[in-house]
Amino acid sequence: MAAAATGLVLVSALAATALVGDRGGAAADPDRLRVAVVGDGYSAGVRNRVVWPTLMAERTGWEVSNFALPGTGYVADGAGGQAFTFQVDRARAAAPDVIVVFGGVEDAGLPETDSIGVGAVDAINKITLGGERALVIGPPWYQYPVPAAVTRVSDEVDRVARSTGTPYLDASNPPLLTPDLMQADLSWPSDDGQAVLADRIAVWIRSKVGR
Repeated sequence: MAAAATGLVLVSALAATALVGDRGGAAADPDRLRVAVVGDGYSAGVRNRVVWPTLMAERTGWEVSNFALPGTGYVADGAGGQAFTFQVDRARAAAPDVIVVFGGVEDAGLPETDSIGVGAVDAINKITLGGERALVIGPPWYQYPVPAAVTRVSDEVDRVARSTGTPYLDASNPPLLTPDLMQADLSWPSDDGQAVLADRIAVWIRSKVGR
């Protein structure tokens, strides 16, 4: 299970910054997909030089804003008290077309399944009632067997997503990553893992939004 982020965060979203893919034009393209990312250390980066939201912006030309913070989840609020629901508030201010909520592994050690469900409902409702589109990716894992605690969070978030008609990507079954794409302690993705996440998540987003 991912440990709380205590190491040096080289690439993070502590200051949310718009990351715009370079396609040769300085002017903003009104038809360019605008994506905001809400999440934990898998998206914010822990001991990474690159993170998948930045790479995805570079590879797709989308405008991607990263609001993820290490240690956070639907209930887990990390060191800064910014659980996913509060990150959504900041993400909506960027006026995205789509908000991707990716995570939940930090909630795996918490006993309150009901609280995780409530957090998922709150995050999704804030997005959809605000007029943006929600896409949800569950807690990631990298091998079988998937810990029961991770599966419990994934199942609960999947249930909420289905009940709200929100597209859901199960990132633990099958695992979105493999051990060779993780850092040596298996707590976080390596830079190669971040690159794989960028490509796989971009493909999934395209399949849901058609751009």
